[in-house]
Amino acid sequence: MEEIQIDWFAILIAAVLYMIIGMVWYSKLLFGPLWMKLSGIKDSDRVENKIHIVWSGVVALVMAYFIAYFQAYLGVTTVSDGMYVGFCFWLGFVATTQISAVIWGKMPFQLFLIHTGSKLLSFLVMGGIIGA
Repeated sequence: MEEIQIDWFAILIAAVLYMIIGMVWYSKLLFGPLWMKLSGIKDSDRVENKIHIVWSGVVALVMAYFIAYFQAYLGVTTVSDGMYVGFCFWLGFVATTQISAVIWGKMPFQLFLIHTGSKLLSFLVMGGIIGA
């Protein structure tokens, strides 16, 4: 197997953008209030501390790395192809695994749309940045 070149700067940028998208998506400006209502979370229950941000960063870096790895293996060199790979990952792995919570866990479909919408946007952005 040939050596694959990974752009670590693109991975870092993609991971940071993943976290920013999540922060804005679940903020009071967008879907935060509806997400909290559907999840049964009270404003007083919401505690954000540094360890949550650290773990979110680790998760973001792992996802960005694997998107970069597979895009390098596939020879992706354009933003649109990178976004396509991100979309395929989202559809094949994220949306399909998250729908199980609706089917088996009785999660409200609106909550599923909020969660998967955030991930779709994140995967499109990460795929595009890494593919560029």
